[in-house]
Amino acid sequence: MSALYPYPAVQYIPLAFQVHFRHEGSPSHPFILIGWEIFAQQEALMENFGRQLPALRETPEQLPLLVGGFEPLEVKYRGFYVTIKAAPHPLISLLSLPKYYFYKDTLLFQAKTADGNLLAAKAYKLPPVRRRVSRIT
Repeated sequence: MSALYPYPAVQYIPLAFQVHFRHEGSPSHPFILIGWEIFAQQEALMENFGRQLPALRETPEQLPLLVGGFEPLEVKYRGFYVTIKAAPHPLISLLSLPKYYFYKDTLLFQAKTADGNLLAAKAYKLPPVRRRVSRIT
């Protein structure tokens, strides 16, 4: 147990994340944008960072995250919390995480340093999932 992960290690689900885009930049402060927020602010992001983000949409399987002001090193999930172990760095990254591990509808994403200092946090409510209903006739 540590300041970063205060519960026993077996209680965390490590999440493999894909990096779709990285850009050395100088964000004014660490931030996390999730899902639709990325696309709603795409023009402002292009003005601030001078880069067009690749086309990436939220799907039933993947959740996109745009993070800045830190480098994501690992991601672990437990209950309501998605903890991103991070190192402060003037960088923006577009990531995607697998959704199928999330068993709560409301999540709190937290980027923290190895010693547990909070860099950024963002609450997110997962959209409802349409499930196939099979009928026996």
